[in-house]
Amino acid sequence: MHEKNYKLMFKNYKVLYFFLITTVFNSCAILMPRNPGENGNESANTTTQKLDFKTRPTIEPFDPVDHSPKGYSKLTTPKIIANTVSAPQIDTAHIPSIEYNTAAYYIKKIKKEINIRLSYPSDWKGNYYKFRKSVPLSKIEMINEKDTCYIAKYTLTEVADKKPYHISVVLDHSGSMGHDRCVDLQDAVSMAIKESETKNKISLIKFDSEISFEGKSTDSAMIQKILYQKTGMEGFGGSTSIYDALNMSLDSLKGDTAHRPLVILFSDGYENSSKVQDIKGVVAKAKAMNVPVFTIAFGGGADEQLLRGIANETNGLFFLIYDRSEFKDLLNNELFLLNHYYDLRLLPCSFDYDKIRFEGFTDKGNRVTGEKLMKGLQETLAMNLNFDFDKTNLNAKNLEEVKKIATYLKSNSDNNIIITGHTDNAGSSDYNLDLSMKRAESVKRALINFGIDQKRIQAFGRGETMPYVPNDTEENRSRNRRIEIDLIKK
Repeated sequence: MHEKNYKLMFKNYKVLYFFLITTVFNSCAILMPRNPGENGNESANTTTQKLDFKTRPTIEPFDPVDHSPKGYSKLTTPKIIANTVSAPQIDTAHIPSIEYNTAAYYIKKIKKEINIRLSYPSDWKGNYYKFRKSVPLSKIEMINEKDTCYIAKYTLTEVADKKPYHISVVLDHSGSMGHDRCVDLQDAVSMAIKESETKNKISLIKFDSEISFEGKSTDSAMIQKILYQKTGMEGFGGSTSIYDALNMSLDSLKGDTAHRPLVILFSDGYENSSKVQDIKGVVAKAKAMNVPVFTIAFGGGADEQLLRGIANETNGLFFLIYDRSEFKDLLNNELFLLNHYYDLRLLPCSFDYDKIRFEGFTDKGNRVTGEKLMKGLQETLAMNLNFDFDKTNLNAKNLEEVKKIATYLKSNSDNNIIITGHTDNAGSSDYNLDLSMKRAESVKRALINFGIDQKRIQAFGRGETMPYVPNDTEENRSRNRRIEIDLIKK
C-alpha cells in the first residue's frame, strides 16, 4: 500500500480513538469547578436545581490522581475568628469588600414559628466568624415567583450545643474510589470521630452495588473496630447504589429517641445499581423522619446535582471537594456545624414562598449573605405592620402590606383568614384587649376596601394574653405588638 494511504488510514483511526475516549469520559464524569459558597455568591445549600433521577452507565473508571479545578483551594480545620470587644455601628457605604456566607439547615416548625439554624459566617475553608451583636441580620426576605416580603422581627441567638447525635455515616466504596482513597476516607472518619467534642452515636454503612451495614456504637474503640473490620476496598469495588445506601441509613436511625438523627453521605459517582429506584420516596422518608442529610460530592465524577438536591430537600448541607487530603477537615467542619451555630426564630411574612434569603454583617464588618430553598405553604404569618404608639390607623406603608394579603386571597379563593391583634403588657389588660381588637378591625376594613368579601374575614383581639416572647425588653415588647393572620379552608 502506498505510504500516503497508510498515513490517511492512521489518521482516521486516531480520530476514531479520540472520539471514543471523549464519549466515555463525558458519560462518566462531570467537572464541578467550585466549592459551595466560593466567590461569596452562594451558600452551601443554595440550589435552583431539582433532584436528578437519571442513572449513569455502570462503567466507573478508576483514576488514582485527584484532579482539582484551576483556582481551587482546600478546606481547613474549623476555627472561630471574632473580635474580643463589641464592634461599632457599621457604615454600610464603607464596608470591606470580602463577603462571607451563612448556611441554613436543620429547619423545623415550632407552633407558628420557623426555627432555622444558621451557620457561623464562613468562607467555607474552615474560618468561621461571628455575627455582629447589633442588628446582625440587616435583611430577611421570603420570596416567591410574584413577590418578596420582609421579616421585620426575628430572634438570633448564638448557640454552643453539646447534645449528642445519632449519625449514620454512609461511605461510597465503589470501584471508582480505589483502595487508597477508601483507606484515607476511613482514616479521616476515624480521626474526626475521635476529635469530636461531643460523644455521638455512630452507625456505619459502606456501599458499592451492595449495601453493608457495618454496625453502630457510642463507644470510640468499638467504632474504630467497626470501621476497620474491612480495610479499604476489601469486599467492595462494584458499581454505585446511592438510593439503597441512603434508604438503609434512614432505617439505621429508627427507634432511637435518645439522640437527634443525621446522615452524612459521601459519594464520588453516579447512581447506577440501586434496587430502590424511587429516590423521591426515600427523600420523603427522610423528611417524614426529620432527618437532615449532609452530602459530600468528591471529585469531578460525582453526581453533584443529585447530592445537592438531597441535602436541600432534607434541610441538610452540601459540600463539594476534590482532594482526599480534605476528607478529615471536611468531616471536622460538618461536626463543628452540629455544635456551633446561630438559632434563628421568626414568624413568616408570606403564606406561599419558594426561598428565604439572608443578609447581615460579621462583628468585623464583613457582609454576610445566605439563601435557602424552602418551598411550602405556611398556615400563619405575622404581618410587617408598625402601628404608632396607642394608634390603630394604618399608614401608607402598612397598607402596602395589607394589599399583598388581598392579592393572595384573590388568587386563592378557597381560603379564608382569621386576623388576630396582639399587644405588649404596657397598660391595663382591658385597654390592651380593646386596642388589639381595634387594630385587627383596621386590617379587616383595609382588606374589604381592597376587594375582599368581608364574609371571608374574621377579626379578634387577644390583648397581652398571648405574648410571642417575654415582655422583658423593648425589643421583645415590639415583637409582641403584632398582627397575625391564620389561613383556613372554606
